Amino acid sequence: MITGEVRASDLLEEAEREFEKFYWEGTFADYLDLMIENPTTSRLAHRRVYDAIMNEGVLEKSLSGSPIYRLFETRLFGRDDTIERIVEYFASAGRRLETRKRILLLLGPPASGKSTIVALLKYALERFTRTDSGAVYGIKGCPMQEDPLHLIPHAMRKKLQDEHGLYIEGDLCPRCRFVVRTQYGGKISQVPVSRVVFSEQEAIGIGHYVATSSPTDASLLVGSVDTAQLQGDRLEVAGKAFRLDGELNVANRGLMEFGDIFKADGHLLTTLLGLAQEQLIKMDRFGSVYADEVLIAHSNEGDFKAFMCDESTEALRDRIVRIYVPYNLRVSEEVKIYQNMLTSGGMETIHMPPLTLPAISTFAVLSRMEPPSKQGVSLIDKLRAYDGLKVDNFSHADVEMEKKLHPNEGMHGISPRSVMNRLSARSSLQDICCLSALNAIDSLWQGRGESVGLSEDETARYLEFITMAVNEYGRQALEAVQKAIDENFESAAESMLIDYLSDVAAWQECDSTEGASGELERRLKEMERHAGISEKGRKKFRLEVSKLFPDYENRGIAYDYTAEHRLRAAIEKRLLPDKKTLKSVLEPPKPVERQEEWRRQRRGIYDRLIAQYGFCSECAEDTVEYVIRTLRGKGDWRDAFKFVGNDIQWHWDLNSKGLSSTQAAVE
Repeated sequence: MITGEVRASDLLEEAEREFEKFYWEGTFADYLDLMIENPTTSRLAHRRVYDAIMNEGVLEKSLSGSPIYRLFETRLFGRDDTIERIVEYFASAGRRLETRKRILLLLGPPASGKSTIVALLKYALERFTRTDSGAVYGIKGCPMQEDPLHLIPHAMRKKLQDEHGLYIEGDLCPRCRFVVRTQYGGKISQVPVSRVVFSEQEAIGIGHYVATSSPTDASLLVGSVDTAQLQGDRLEVAGKAFRLDGELNVANRGLMEFGDIFKADGHLLTTLLGLAQEQLIKMDRFGSVYADEVLIAHSNEGDFKAFMCDESTEALRDRIVRIYVPYNLRVSEEVKIYQNMLTSGGMETIHMPPLTLPAISTFAVLSRMEPPSKQGVSLIDKLRAYDGLKVDNFSHADVEMEKKLHPNEGMHGISPRSVMNRLSARSSLQDICCLSALNAIDSLWQGRGESVGLSEDETARYLEFITMAVNEYGRQALEAVQKAIDENFESAAESMLIDYLSDVAAWQECDSTEGASGELERRLKEMERHAGISEKGRKKFRLEVSKLFPDYENRGIAYDYTAEHRLRAAIEKRLLPDKKTLKSVLEPPKPVERQEEWRRQRRGIYDRLIAQYGFCSECAEDTVEYVIRTLRGKGDWRDAFKFVGNDIQWHWDLNSKGLSSTQAAVE
């Protein structure tokens, strides 16, 4: 009991210390001394958001030096271009360039991550104002957390900037102006100032508004008026009657999120235009109120197109910076999206085999892609190349060209939310304890009518995606079993990588002197031949490799043989058994005297699939049996299902729990 009381008091003390940590109160004279010591504290809203992003941390992981922003790293996947453009916007606006007078519009299909991006920015901003470097101060009692520097007369501001680097923009709100004159007699040094911590929950520094197609009371944005205080002179009325409790008032010095912006009526859009270009909130009476805030809006493409066709919106169009937020187009990143969603998806009792998420990710990404422009390249080739895998006749330059030729890729197709809905629906069935890849693909097919990404008349495309997703599953299942045959595969692959890197280092030393020896050159060429590197491209490839892996080491980034897609292809090609060898291992031998060895080998495959590669006993057996069928059959989707009109009929048990004859023999 005593221990409990001590713990309770400790918790209370810690809570009080946390409160006191963000408490500061003094006069404007005290505050001005703080600002002169640290002028960066007077930053404007766009710079504050940019600094909040950077405060979360930045990593450089690629040879090109592309930054990885920690704020987005574990919540947004496959959106590198979008994130980079957003950060560029804030970097520019934070320098008080013209971009700060623009509304940042995130444009994308449903569930593409628009709201997540804004939520992360708000989260970072809240956290930043809780740090010493991100501290914000406001005139005490002001509902708009007024910047105390607005107390400085305009005539004195240039001197402060020239001598102390303090940039001041804007004017006092009506309430603060009234209070300064009536309560402090114009003695600005005595005006109380306190520290402000932004909080969306407490409506401090972060505003949020979702527009509707119905006319809306403007006071929700610009604040309400106390009609009982409308008597008196203009200064008194403005100081007392304006409550300054609208969302735009709340967001002053911080961030304003505007959802479904193009559903707003014309009056609200005009108010938004005035705030964007002049930093002024237009009031119905008595002029306007200065506000410094980031305006972030998001919308879908349909509403945006209607907005663009409306000639009356021309002025607002010129005040918008549009950034596309498409669906992800990389299978490996799509897998991360579902892994992230599964952590809070209530599916903890269902085993998710390691090939299930890649299978449904393949299906989803295919629905978002456009046919390749390059001749001789299939859609599945393009999908694999986009994911950084080696594809013959499809280089990195070809990938970049495809992206330029198809700028709208990712703006349509199946959303991650739709995919998760189907996973949840299939996982909720009572007889499901392990959701196989084919079972998950079937769930997507059965739920095709629920998807908002594809219409009913696109059934043929769905069928095409299923064939390709099943083919990819078959390829990955084959690869998993090939790896599981050799208990030393992973260590052998790592050793092969280390040997090649050592040979490249030796080649660099020799190349600067008398040239590489015949044996060294033979080893290098053997690996490069399997990697598909031409004679002409060998030197370039070796130099790229010699930079890539040391670069990872210098940055403390873990890597394995899969880090470079061409080396991965070469190593797997050299180590993995071919299909003929694989079939001889998996099929039971006819001579009775060899069956005991076969059972031992097969048992080892199952054990390694479970222990090393994340399979359970059920999906390990299902995967091996499927590989056996493909080795006996067509080697593609026809081993799993057939077309029956505009439907499919599986000839594979999607939820098998029993042992196959070969597995029973192993047992």
